[in-house]
Amino acid sequence: MSDLWVPVIAALGSSALTGLVAFGLEWRRSSREGRSARLERRVRAYTMLLARSGVIAHTASGLHVAMEARSGLREGLNVMLRLQKPPDPLDLIDRLRADIQPLYEAWSEVWAVGSKEAISEANDLVERCGAVMGAATQQGKASPEFLRMIAGEKWTQAQLDQWQEELRGLAEARRRLAVTARREAGVEVAELFSSGQSKHLSNV
Repeated sequence: MSDLWVPVIAALGSSALTGLVAFGLEWRRSSREGRSARLERRVRAYTMLLARSGVIAHTASGLHVAMEARSGLREGLNVMLRLQKPPDPLDLIDRLRADIQPLYEAWSEVWAVGSKEAISEANDLVERCGAVMGAATQQGKASPEFLRMIAGEKWTQAQLDQWQEELRGLAEARRRLAVTARREAGVEVAELFSSGQSKHLSNV
Protein backbone atom coordinates (compact mmCIF):
# COMPACT_ATOMS: atom_id res chain seq x y z
CA MET A 1 0.00 0.00 0.00
CA SER A 2 1.33 3.43 -0.94
CA ASP A 3 2.34 5.70 1.91
CA LEU A 4 0.09 8.28 0.27
CA TRP A 5 -3.00 6.48 1.56
CA VAL A 6 -1.86 6.13 5.17
CA PRO A 7 -3.05 9.56 6.37
CA VAL A 8 -6.27 9.16 4.39
CA ILE A 9 -7.07 5.82 6.03
CA ALA A 10 -6.11 7.22 9.42
CA ALA A 11 -8.42 10.18 8.89
CA LEU A 12 -11.28 7.95 7.80
CA GLY A 13 -10.75 5.72 10.82
CA SER A 14 -10.71 8.71 13.14
CA SER A 15 -13.87 10.07 11.52
CA ALA A 16 -15.64 6.73 11.84
CA LEU A 17 -14.63 6.46 15.49
CA THR A 18 -15.86 9.98 16.17
CA GLY A 19 -19.14 9.17 14.44
CA LEU A 20 -19.60 6.01 16.48
CA VAL A 21 -18.92 7.87 19.72
CA ALA A 22 -21.35 10.62 18.75
CA PHE A 23 -23.97 8.04 17.80
CA GLY A 24 -23.47 6.24 21.11
CA LEU A 25 -23.80 9.44 23.10
CA GLU A 26 -26.94 10.47 21.20
CA TRP A 27 -28.49 7.02 21.64
CA ARG A 28 -27.75 7.14 25.34
CA ARG A 29 -29.27 10.62 25.65
CA SER A 30 -32.38 9.61 23.69
CA SER A 31 -32.77 6.45 25.73
CA ARG A 32 -32.46 8.42 28.96
CA GLU A 33 -35.02 10.97 27.78
CA GLY A 34 -37.38 8.15 26.73
CA ARG A 35 -37.15 6.51 30.14
CA SER A 36 -37.72 9.88 31.80
CA ALA A 37 -40.80 10.54 29.66
CA ARG A 38 -42.24 7.10 30.41
CA LEU A 39 -41.64 7.56 34.12
CA GLU A 40 -43.25 10.99 34.03
CA ARG A 41 -46.31 9.57 32.25
CA ARG A 42 -46.48 6.70 34.71
CA VAL A 43 -46.33 8.92 37.79
CA ARG A 44 -48.91 11.27 36.27
CA ALA A 45 -51.26 8.32 35.78
CA TYR A 46 -50.84 7.28 39.42
CA THR A 47 -51.40 10.84 40.60
CA MET A 48 -54.59 11.26 38.56
CA LEU A 49 -56.01 8.00 39.85
CA LEU A 50 -55.25 9.01 43.43
CA ALA A 51 -56.98 12.35 42.92
CA ARG A 52 -60.04 10.92 41.17
CA SER A 53 -60.53 8.21 43.78
CA GLY A 54 -60.52 10.88 46.49
CA VAL A 55 -63.26 12.74 44.62
CA ILE A 56 -65.36 9.56 44.51
CA ALA A 57 -65.39 9.40 48.32
CA HIS A 58 -66.82 12.93 48.48
CA THR A 59 -69.32 12.17 45.72
CA ALA A 60 -70.57 9.15 47.65
CA SER A 61 -70.96 11.29 50.76
CA GLY A 62 -72.94 13.89 48.82
CA LEU A 63 -75.26 11.24 47.40
CA HIS A 64 -75.81 9.84 50.89
CA VAL A 65 -76.85 13.26 52.17
CA ALA A 66 -79.09 13.83 49.15
CA MET A 67 -80.85 10.49 49.67
CA GLU A 68 -81.74 11.49 53.21
CA ALA A 69 -82.67 15.10 52.42
CA ARG A 70 -84.70 14.37 49.31
CA SER A 71 -86.90 11.57 50.58
CA GLY A 72 -89.96 11.23 52.78
CA LEU A 73 -93.24 13.06 53.06
CA ARG A 74 -91.79 16.59 53.02
CA GLU A 75 -89.99 15.91 49.76
CA GLY A 76 -93.20 14.60 48.20
CA LEU A 77 -95.19 17.64 49.36
CA ASN A 78 -92.57 20.09 48.11
CA VAL A 79 -92.57 18.44 44.70
CA MET A 80 -96.37 18.31 44.59
CA LEU A 81 -96.61 22.02 45.51
CA ARG A 82 -93.90 22.78 42.95
CA LEU A 83 -91.62 24.23 45.58
CA GLN A 84 -88.81 22.13 44.14
CA LYS A 85 -88.28 19.94 41.13
CA PRO A 86 -88.37 16.15 41.39
CA PRO A 87 -84.97 14.47 41.06
CA ASP A 88 -84.03 14.02 37.41
CA PRO A 89 -82.45 10.59 36.81
CA LEU A 90 -80.73 11.77 33.62
CA ASP A 91 -79.24 14.75 35.43
CA LEU A 92 -77.96 12.42 38.16
CA ILE A 93 -76.39 10.14 35.55
CA ASP A 94 -74.62 13.11 33.97
CA ARG A 95 -73.32 14.29 37.33
CA LEU A 96 -72.04 10.82 38.20
CA ARG A 97 -70.40 10.44 34.80
CA ALA A 98 -68.55 13.71 35.35
CA ASP A 99 -66.84 12.14 38.39
CA ILE A 100 -66.62 8.51 37.30
CA GLN A 101 -65.36 8.95 33.74
CA PRO A 102 -62.07 10.63 34.82
CA LEU A 103 -61.59 7.81 37.33
CA TYR A 104 -61.83 5.21 34.56
CA GLU A 105 -59.60 7.26 32.28
CA ALA A 106 -56.91 7.41 34.97
CA TRP A 107 -57.34 3.70 35.68
CA SER A 108 -56.93 2.90 31.97
CA GLU A 109 -53.75 5.00 31.86
CA VAL A 110 -52.32 2.98 34.75
CA TRP A 111 -53.15 -0.17 32.80
CA ALA A 112 -51.29 1.25 29.81
CA VAL A 113 -48.09 2.46 31.48
CA GLY A 114 -48.12 1.31 35.11
CA SER A 115 -45.95 -1.31 36.71
CA LYS A 116 -47.30 -4.76 37.53
CA GLU A 117 -47.53 -3.84 41.21
CA ALA A 118 -49.27 -0.53 40.50
CA ILE A 119 -51.83 -2.16 38.19
CA SER A 120 -52.82 -4.61 40.93
CA GLU A 121 -53.11 -1.76 43.44
CA ALA A 122 -55.10 0.36 40.97
CA ASN A 123 -57.56 -2.49 40.40
CA ASP A 124 -58.09 -2.80 44.13
CA LEU A 125 -58.46 0.96 44.49
CA VAL A 126 -61.19 1.22 41.84
CA GLU A 127 -62.99 -1.77 43.34
CA ARG A 128 -62.97 -0.02 46.70
CA CYS A 129 -64.37 3.13 45.09
CA GLY A 130 -67.34 1.05 44.00
CA ALA A 131 -67.69 -0.45 47.48
CA VAL A 132 -67.74 3.04 49.04
CA MET A 133 -70.33 4.25 46.57
CA GLY A 134 -72.49 1.18 47.17
CA ALA A 135 -72.31 1.43 50.96
CA ALA A 136 -73.12 5.15 50.92
CA THR A 137 -76.13 4.85 48.63
CA GLN A 138 -77.70 1.61 49.82
CA GLN A 139 -81.33 1.77 50.88
CA GLY A 140 -81.75 2.49 54.58
CA LYS A 141 -83.00 -0.35 56.76
CA ALA A 142 -83.62 1.55 59.99
CA SER A 143 -87.33 2.07 59.26
CA PRO A 144 -90.08 -0.05 57.71
CA GLU A 145 -91.20 0.85 54.19
CA PHE A 146 -94.25 2.88 55.25
CA LEU A 147 -92.21 4.91 57.75
CA ARG A 148 -89.53 5.54 55.14
CA MET A 149 -92.17 7.12 52.93
CA ILE A 150 -92.95 9.56 55.77
CA ALA A 151 -89.64 10.16 57.53
CA GLY A 152 -87.28 9.53 54.61
CA GLU A 153 -84.20 7.36 54.32
CA LYS A 154 -82.68 6.23 57.62
CA TRP A 155 -79.77 3.87 58.00
CA THR A 156 -79.00 1.40 60.74
CA GLN A 157 -75.81 1.81 62.74
CA ALA A 158 -74.52 -1.37 61.12
CA GLN A 159 -75.00 0.16 57.68
CA LEU A 160 -73.23 3.37 58.73
CA ASP A 161 -70.39 1.36 60.24
CA GLN A 162 -70.06 -0.58 56.98
CA TRP A 163 -69.78 2.70 55.07
CA GLN A 164 -67.03 3.95 57.40
CA GLU A 165 -65.17 0.65 57.04
CA GLU A 166 -65.30 0.92 53.26
CA LEU A 167 -63.97 4.50 53.50
CA ARG A 168 -61.05 3.32 55.61
CA GLY A 169 -60.35 0.59 53.07
CA LEU A 170 -60.36 3.17 50.28
CA ALA A 171 -57.98 5.44 52.18
CA GLU A 172 -55.59 2.53 52.74
CA ALA A 173 -55.75 1.52 49.06
CA ARG A 174 -54.91 5.10 48.06
CA ARG A 175 -52.00 5.10 50.49
CA ARG A 176 -50.57 1.88 49.02
CA LEU A 177 -50.68 3.24 45.48
CA ALA A 178 -49.13 6.52 46.61
CA VAL A 179 -46.24 4.65 48.24
CA THR A 180 -45.66 2.72 45.01
CA ALA A 181 -45.78 5.96 43.01
CA ARG A 182 -43.21 7.64 45.25
CA ARG A 183 -40.91 4.61 45.16
CA GLU A 184 -41.01 4.32 41.36
CA ALA A 185 -40.43 8.06 41.00
CA GLY A 186 -37.37 7.81 43.23
CA VAL A 187 -38.96 9.99 45.91
CA GLU A 188 -38.41 9.23 49.58
CA VAL A 189 -41.27 7.13 50.95
CA ALA A 190 -43.00 9.05 53.73
CA GLU A 191 -45.86 8.49 56.16
CA LEU A 192 -48.80 9.94 54.26
CA PHE A 193 -51.50 9.90 56.93
CA SER A 194 -51.31 10.97 60.52
CA SER A 195 -53.78 9.24 62.85
CA GLY A 196 -55.95 12.35 62.86
CA GLN A 197 -56.06 12.55 59.09
CA SER A 198 -56.96 8.88 58.80
CA LYS A 199 -59.84 9.34 61.21
CA HIS A 200 -61.04 12.40 59.27
CA LEU A 201 -60.95 10.49 55.99
CA SER A 202 -63.08 7.73 57.44
CA ASN A 203 -65.75 10.30 58.33
CA VAL A 204 -66.08 11.98 54.93
